[in-house]
Amino acid sequence: MIKKLILILVLILVFGISAIAWFMSIEYPFQKKVTQQALISDDQIAVKTSPWLSFIPRNKAPEVGIIFYPGGKTSPETFAPILREYAEHGLLAVITPMPFNTAFLGINNADDVIAYYPRVTTWFIAGHSLGGVAASVYMKKADTSKVKGLLLWASYPATDISDLKIKVLSVSGLEDRGATPEKIALHKKLLPSNTKYVAIGGANHWQFGFFQPKKARQKEIISASEQQNRVFEATYRFINSILR
Repeated sequence: MIKKLILILVLILVFGISAIAWFMSIEYPFQKKVTQQALISDDQIAVKTSPWLSFIPRNKAPEVGIIFYPGGKTSPETFAPILREYAEHGLLAVITPMPFNTAFLGINNADDVIAYYPRVTTWFIAGHSLGGVAASVYMKKADTSKVKGLLLWASYPATDISDLKIKVLSVSGLEDRGATPEKIALHKKLLPSNTKYVAIGGANHWQFGFFQPKKARQKEIISASEQQNRVFEATYRFINSILR
C-alpha cells in the first residue's frame, strides 16, 4: 500500500508539473507583424536570434549593455522593437528566452550573456512583470563590478534586496491592474532606499511591450506608443545618470 501511495503521489506531481509547463508554454499573443520588422538587420543594427535575441550596434563596439528578462508566458519577440531602440542609442541589447516562458527557470541567464560579451564592461538587468521579479533574484548574486543597475518595468521584488549596493529604477503604470500602484508601494521596503520611481499616468501592464491590443482594452489609458516612449525615455535617462 505504501509503495502504491508513493507511486500515485509521484504521478500526481509529474502530472502537475507537466500541466504547469504546458500552460506557461502557451504564449500571450503579440503583434507579430510589428515585432518581425525589429528582427531585420540593417546598416545600423545587427540582429542575432540565437542563442538570445541580440541587437548589436554596428557603428561602434558597445561598452554598455542591457539584458532583458520577459515576463511569464511572454515571447522575447514581444519586446523586440523596444530593446532594439536601446541598440539604436549605442547599447548592446539582449533579450533572453526563458525555459517554458518562465523567468524563474532562467534566473541566471544573464551570466551567460555577460560571459559571451566580455568587451561590455557595464551592464543593466531589466525585466517586465515576472521577468522583473526574476531579475531581482539574480541581483542578489550578480557581480556588481559589472552589473550596475536593475530596471523594473511593471514589477517589484519578491525577496528583500534593500541592502544591495545597486541602483534601481522602477517604472510602473497608474492604470496597471497587475502590478498595481498599491503593490508597488507595498514592496518599496524590499528595494534600496535610493530606488527611483517613475509612475506613468494612463499606463497599463500590457503596453510596456507589443502584446496584442486586445490585452490593453481599458478606459482612460494613453496610447501604446506614448507609453512605450515614456518608458524608454525614463529608462534611458536613468542609465545615462549612472554612466556620467
